[in-house]
Amino acid sequence: MPNQASFTFDENKNSGEADVILNQEEVGMLHAKMDNPNAEFDVTIEDQAGNVQYEKKGCKNPTGRWGERIDLPVVDSYYKIKLSNVKGAKSIDLFLE
Repeated sequence: MPNQASFTFDENKNSGEADVILNQEEVGMLHAKMDNPNAEFDVTIEDQAGNVQYEKKGCKNPTGRWGERIDLPVVDSYYKIKLSNVKGAKSIDLFLE
């Protein structure tokens, strides 16, 4: 799916990045689904030029799902999603809607 990024982690890898294609005028919500309800991570969204458009540290929720309203205007179709400082997760799926 163009507005989704999937990440896998292990004991040697606690960060990752993925490219997403957005064909909409705005990203209203950012959602994540983790395999472990105790997972925690930082997320950054960059535009194609490498400018940070959104950043959030310490994303976690005891339900195994996390979400936040971000109301990010989309000025380009290509964005990079970066997850870092991932703790307690083997997989995270991120959705931009």
